[in-house]
Amino acid sequence: MTESLSQHLSRRDSCPFQPHVGPAASAFLLVEATGGSGGGGYGSGGGRAGSVVSKGNGSPSKAAMGGNLAELQDLLKAGKSKEQGKRRRSSVRYAILQLFPSQVKTFVRENDWSPTNSIRSHLWFELCRHHSTDGMSSEGFYSETVDQVFGRNQIMLAVMQSRTLGQCVKEIEERPEECAHLPSFVDQVNVLSYFLTEKGNLAARRVICVLGYTHPDITYCPGLYPLTSLFLHYMSEEDAYNSLCTLVRSRQGKFLHQTKLGYEAAWRTVYTLTKKHAKAAFAHLGKFVKTSDQVERLFESWYWWIFKYLPFTHLVRVVDCYLYEGKKVLYRVAMALVMLFAKQSAKMDSVLSQEALNFGLRQAIQKFCQDIPVTPSKLLKIAFGIRSLSQKNINNILLRIEMGLKSRTLITGPASIKRSFSSEGLPTSQSQINIHMSSHTLTVRELLTLWSWLPTRVTMYQPELVYTTEEHGCSLLTFYSRVQNYEPTLLIIKTTDDEIFGAYCSTKWSEKDTKGETGQKRTYFGTGETFLFTINPEMRKYPWVGLRHQEGSETTALKHSAELFMAADNKMLTIGGGSGQAIWIDENIRFGGTSRCDTFDNPPLSESRNFECKVVEVIGFK
Repeated sequence: MTESLSQHLSRRDSCPFQPHVGPAASAFLLVEATGGSGGGGYGSGGGRAGSVVSKGNGSPSKAAMGGNLAELQDLLKAGKSKEQGKRRRSSVRYAILQLFPSQVKTFVRENDWSPTNSIRSHLWFELCRHHSTDGMSSEGFYSETVDQVFGRNQIMLAVMQSRTLGQCVKEIEERPEECAHLPSFVDQVNVLSYFLTEKGNLAARRVICVLGYTHPDITYCPGLYPLTSLFLHYMSEEDAYNSLCTLVRSRQGKFLHQTKLGYEAAWRTVYTLTKKHAKAAFAHLGKFVKTSDQVERLFESWYWWIFKYLPFTHLVRVVDCYLYEGKKVLYRVAMALVMLFAKQSAKMDSVLSQEALNFGLRQAIQKFCQDIPVTPSKLLKIAFGIRSLSQKNINNILLRIEMGLKSRTLITGPASIKRSFSSEGLPTSQSQINIHMSSHTLTVRELLTLWSWLPTRVTMYQPELVYTTEEHGCSLLTFYSRVQNYEPTLLIIKTTDDEIFGAYCSTKWSEKDTKGETGQKRTYFGTGETFLFTINPEMRKYPWVGLRHQEGSETTALKHSAELFMAADNKMLTIGGGSGQAIWIDENIRFGGTSRCDTFDNPPLSESRNFECKVVEVIGFK
């Protein structure tokens, strides 16, 4: 008989959600649990001592795999005191280390814990810890970093404290540009909170912001926010941060794709795997669309079938397995969902089939996931029952797809590059290839023109694309971390109007942190080698006005305002000064402006003067 929610939460061997979770979660989960979600219900042994290992189809328990498994079986008997909690976590850690990997995998797969089962508050943390390559962060590191991040951005802190959850969701939907305080790797459309209270939502945002600060190389990782929200159901804010760090740093991206290219490769991998290992289900999808491209594009949203549309009872069980086995679990679950959808919509006069025909296949699958007709155990059984799907096969397919995607930006080969009759002041053929293979903005002709403007000594070095918003995200902090040790650098900006312009920056960007004779940080730095340029719609170079004085073409004294080359802080970067700024870009590398300045005596480099960045790149030399 299913016990009441209050009875369940009052038991010593049950741990309610963290205080970050609102009452809506309990109400939802109770309905899910009592509605036949097999084994996931509150009275189905989810929190009872001695019922951790499910018996399956009447077969003996897998506890016979090893004596240390008894350690895990006894975990639910622990109380909720701090000391008991420490002993419990230590027991989980010890058992995971002592058991064979196959034993831990089977243990996690076969136990149908309810969403409020207290084992996750220890098991999830220890599963993540198990994958750590360099250990967890030292105690207090997270809180100190929170102080650093929000101490540097009081506006962000004020915004986060003043907005309610409803306001944040509304603004994300209506004005996503006003939610820039979240790192750029977050998918602003899918900021999922899973019933977190306002306090919990703010905690999730803090964790995400600190992750963005400590891991600037993450450029696109939509899975981090949902996982953060889930972790806050079962662990403290600091434990959630440490656990996520281990997933981010895992070898070979076992858990998370962290670039847009990786994310695209993932959905194409799921598409390929489904086509190969679930042929009948894949063919069935074609009945609801006009072209094969529509089926392919359907898989672009595969990740959200799981994290956005599956009921919470199913989602946490998927995450149980995912935290030990990695993203291959998600691939399998996505394929299982397609197989189940095909089975439920086999009859063309069924409600599900009519939904797909009338409202589209994408909406039909989303609705199917929301109302999934099988239990979490059944879903996982189907997912893990897909044969001939080894980790090696998945990795090979993923690697092949990634290489194919990368090749789209490559030129056809060295023969396609026209060589100059004179090599003086021009890049070597290898240098041309290095830039053109990686740059999203410069053609070969534009490259050669720009190269001819560089100081002769610089043309002897090999160019390297060290930063691009398309791969490294839109953040000045990331920008500085990647380019600060290169000297010189080329800053190239392409606007949404397809104008291309930029600057040759003669000095390291790390100079922004050096102090002058007075002990104060320098506002401006750089040398007279710095120059501006435009590439599109016209090619033109704007050197420092001081060169005219040196050449004797100007007789008036050079003003101090004509020696303001480069300036930078955490809010913006600037090229040129005096009577205006030749180029400035905001902290999110999204908007900027250009005007005449005394340093280069240039006209505005963009026709509209205020511009929106489409791509920003930095080429360094070494």
